Amino acid sequence: MKTSPNPYRLSRDVVPSAYRIFLTPDLEAATFTGRVEIDVDINESKPELTMHAKELVLGAATVTGAGTSYRSSEANFDATYETVTFQFDSALPIGPATLEIAFTGILNDQLVGFYRSTFVDDHGVAHTIATTQMEHSDARQVFPCWDEPSFKATFQINLTVPSELAAYSNSPVVSETDLGNGQRTVSYFPTMKMSTYLVAFVVGDFEETPAVDVLGTPLRVIYPVGKGHLADLAMEAGAFALQFFSEYFAIAYPGDKLDMIAIPDFAFGAMENLGLITYRESALLVDAETASLAEKQRVATVVAHEIAHMWFGDLVTMEWWEGIWLNEAFATFMEVLCTNAFRPQWKMWVSFGVDRDAALQIDGLHSTRPIEYEVISPDDTRGMFDVLTYEKGGSVLRMLEQYLGESVFRDGISTYLVKHSYANTVTTDLWDALEATSGQPVRSLMNTWILQGGHPLVTLEDGVVRQEPFAYGPARGESAIGSSWLIPVLTRSLHSEKVSRHLLGDDPVAVSDDAPVVLNAGGSGVFRSRYGANELTQIAGHIQELEELERATLVADSWASLFSGRVTWSAFYAIATGLGGQDEPTPWTSVATAVDFVNRSLGDDQRAPFVAQVRALFWPQFERLGWNARQGESELAPQLRAIVISTLGTVVRDESVRSEAVARFESDVMDGDLARAILRVVASQDRPGDYETFLERYRRAHNPQEEQRYLWGLGDFNDDRCALDAAEKCFSEFRNQDAAIVLGLLSRSPDAGPKVWKYFTSRWDEAIEKFPPSSLSRLALGVPLFIGDEAFATTVDAFHANHSLGGEQRTIDQQLERMRVGLTFAAAMRQQF
Repeated sequence: MKTSPNPYRLSRDVVPSAYRIFLTPDLEAATFTGRVEIDVDINESKPELTMHAKELVLGAATVTGAGTSYRSSEANFDATYETVTFQFDSALPIGPATLEIAFTGILNDQLVGFYRSTFVDDHGVAHTIATTQMEHSDARQVFPCWDEPSFKATFQINLTVPSELAAYSNSPVVSETDLGNGQRTVSYFPTMKMSTYLVAFVVGDFEETPAVDVLGTPLRVIYPVGKGHLADLAMEAGAFALQFFSEYFAIAYPGDKLDMIAIPDFAFGAMENLGLITYRESALLVDAETASLAEKQRVATVVAHEIAHMWFGDLVTMEWWEGIWLNEAFATFMEVLCTNAFRPQWKMWVSFGVDRDAALQIDGLHSTRPIEYEVISPDDTRGMFDVLTYEKGGSVLRMLEQYLGESVFRDGISTYLVKHSYANTVTTDLWDALEATSGQPVRSLMNTWILQGGHPLVTLEDGVVRQEPFAYGPARGESAIGSSWLIPVLTRSLHSEKVSRHLLGDDPVAVSDDAPVVLNAGGSGVFRSRYGANELTQIAGHIQELEELERATLVADSWASLFSGRVTWSAFYAIATGLGGQDEPTPWTSVATAVDFVNRSLGDDQRAPFVAQVRALFWPQFERLGWNARQGESELAPQLRAIVISTLGTVVRDESVRSEAVARFESDVMDGDLARAILRVVASQDRPGDYETFLERYRRAHNPQEEQRYLWGLGDFNDDRCALDAAEKCFSEFRNQDAAIVLGLLSRSPDAGPKVWKYFTSRWDEAIEKFPPSSLSRLALGVPLFIGDEAFATTVDAFHANHSLGGEQRTIDQQLERMRVGLTFAAAMRQQF
C-alpha cells in the first residue's frame, strides 16, 4: 500500500543476512553492554551506511569486506527516523562484508526493548529479571540493526549473565562457558531466517517444566520460581495447539524448540517470539481448580494465538507494518478454531460473538478505520493493535472461511504458507492463494472489507436482502465508513438445515428459502441484521429454535439497533424475553450491557419501572441457576450465573443477592466464575473497610487471576475516597503493566468516574512519561460511559482533542464519538421511561 517513498524505511543498499549478538546485562545497574557482528551484502558502493539505533551509545563501526577493513570516522543520529549513519573515509566495496559495532544501553522500565522486571516470591524474596519486547520497532533499542520486517536474517545470541540465573533465547543452547568470576556465557544456535521484532532473550530466577515432545519439538513452560503448580493448563493447551497447527497447515513447526515463559511485567497479553513466547503471567499461569471459565479460556486462547503465529507471522511475515492486521487477524481466527477443538464444550465460536460485537461497536462509528491502511512511521503502527485488527479482522476471515468452505479455505492457507516460507508477503498474496483453490473472487470481495472502514446493515424484507452502511448516528465531520460491500450472506429456513449462499452487492438479491427465514445463518456474517415487519413477525416466536450463535447474533444486533436509535427499549426487551432457559452467556452478555447503559441513562425518579423490568427478565434465570452449581450442568452455566447475579446485585440491588454476596466475600470463598460477580456486588455497596480488604487480598494473592480480580475490582467502588486512593496507587504502587488499565476501569464508575478522570488528566504528562506507550489508550476506557452530563462530556472532548496520543489517538477519538452517541441514547431512554 506504499504510495510514495517512505523516509522511515531503510534503503536496500546494504542488506543483512546473519547477526551474532553478544550481550551482558547488569541487572543491578539497569544497564547492558553489547557487541554485534552482522554479515551483510553491500549492493551499492557508498562512503556511508545507515541502520536503525535508538537510545544506544555506539562505538565506531568496522566493515570488513573484499579483504579490507573500514572504520567509521563519525556517526550521525537521526532522532526522528531512529537511525544512525556511519561515515567512512572511502566508499564501501560491493559484495559480502561483515559489520561490527560495540554499544551500551539502558534496561528501561517502559516494558519495551530490553527492560527490567521485578517480582517477590512466596518467601518474600525480591528478584530482578531482564527481558525483551521487540515488536513493533524496538529491537533498535537493544542492538543496532535493520529493524524492519522485510530485512529477514538469522540471529545467533550470546548472553553473559550471573551464574546463578537462568537464561533463555529463541533457540536451544549450544554451549555454556563458566568465566570463573560468578558469570557464565550462554550461547545459542542460530535461528531460522526471521525478522528483528521476533528476537528475544530473558534472564532471571526462573524454573521450567520437564520438556514434552510434540512431533519432535520439545515444549516447556517457564515461570518465576515457585509457580510451577500453575503451569498444567498452559502445557496441555500448548501441546494440543502445536500438534493441531502442524497438522492443519501440513507444515512442521519451523523452530527447534518451543518455550512459553511467564513474565511478571508485560505490556501485552503475549508475544510470538520464535521458540520463546513471552506471556503476561495471567495469560499463561492459572490454577484450573479455582479459575473462572473465562480465565481458563484466556490461557488456552492466548497460547493458541501465539503458537499459530509461529507459522503465520514468523515463518511467513508481512512485508511492512500495514500488513500486521493479517498476522493478528489470522492468529485470532486460528486461536478460536484451535481452542474450539481443544475444548468443544466451551463453544468458542459462540463466545467469539462477544468479540465480534466489540469490534462492530467501534466499526459503526464514523471515526473507525479500514482494517488495512497505509503505515508510514512506527508511531502509525501503534494504532494497528486494536479490535479492528484482531477481532474485526478475525471475524472477516471466519466469514470468508464459512463462505468458501472449511477445506477449501484450509487448502488455500497451506498453499500460501508453503509458497512464502521464510519470506515476506503483502495481503493480496493470500487472496491469490485462496482464489486459486476456490475459484471465487476473493480479492475483490475482501478488498471491500479490508480497504474501507465500517460494515453494512443487511435487511431482509419482502423476500429480498439489501444493504446499506451501518452507523450509530450522523457524522459530525468526515466519515471513514464505506458505502458498499461484497457480502457473503448465508440464509436458511427454520424448516430446513440447508444453507443458501448469496453474494450481495449493490443490487438487492431475492431469497427463496421458505419462511421463516434466518438472516445471517450460522452467525458468521460481519454485518448488522434487520428484518422487515413480516419477516420479524414470522421469526419472533421461534427465537429458541435458532442455533445458539444465531440467537446471540440476533440479540447483539438488536442491542446495536437500540443504541443507534433504530428500535425502542420495548422492542429490545421483547427480543431478550425470548431467550428462554438455555445456558447461553453470550446473548445474556449483550442484554446485561444494554441494561447497564440504560441504567446509567436514567434519573433516580425514572429507575423504578426499569428496575422492575430487569428483575422480571433476570429473576427466572436466577431461580433456575441459584448460587451453587447443579449436578450435571454445562460448563457455560457458571458464566451465565455470574452475569445474572452481577446484574441483580448491582442494577436491581436485590437485598437477598447483595447480602449473600457479602457473606461469601467475608468468608473468602469465591472461586470460579462467581468470584468476579461477588466482588462487583460487594464493591457496589461501598461498605466501610471493604476497599482495604480488596487491597490486602490483592497484595497476598495466590495466583495471577486472584490478583487481577481484586485489582480490576477496585473499579467497582463508587465511593470517591476509595476510587481516588486507587487512582493514586496507579502512580505509586501498582505495576506499570496494569496502571493505565486500572485508571480506565476506575473512570467507569457511575459516581466516582468523572472525578477519577479529572485526577489522572491533572497528572497527564506524568502518566505519559510513566506508563508503557502501548497502554495509554486504556486511560479512555471510561469515556464512552460519560453519558449523563453534556457539559462534562464537552470538557472531556476538548481535553483529549488537545492532548493527542499520536498513533493511539484514533482509539481515543473512537471512545469520544461513542460517548457522543451515548449522550443521544441516554436522552432517548429518558424519554421512554
